[in-house]
Amino acid sequence: MQHHGWTLLFHDCLIVQLRKLHDAVQRAHRRDPTEFASNANVKLFHALSRLMLEIIPEDPSRDEYRQGNTLGPRYRHWRRAKIGRRFRLFFRYDARAKVIVYAWVNDQSTLRSSKSRTDPYRVFA
Repeated sequence: MQHHGWTLLFHDCLIVQLRKLHDAVQRAHRRDPTEFASNANVKLFHALSRLMLEIIPEDPSRDEYRQGNTLGPRYRHWRRAKIGRRFRLFFRYDARAKVIVYAWVNDQSTLRSSKSRTDPYRVFA
């Protein structure tokens, strides 16, 4: 898939998460077709879609995506985009090849909680 001149690739781990989220969105739509847009899963799915297809491909090198030594020096090449306060999307990019690889996004069972064993940074590492 191409967006903003970048080739976008999706790791299987991310695809599994997106499918689960998409299923939750469809369930929300079936339950309440008029008010489903206010469902948390729907909002997260739309935010992720916009982030992956529009915002990150505009400039994947933004300073806000750097995570420093959060995962340790061996993983400094991984970037993360924040979605709200508790969700993180992990990706890498190669500027020469113009490729972005989206690897993983956390879910409700791995919400951001510093020093927790289910913290998305720990789970991703």
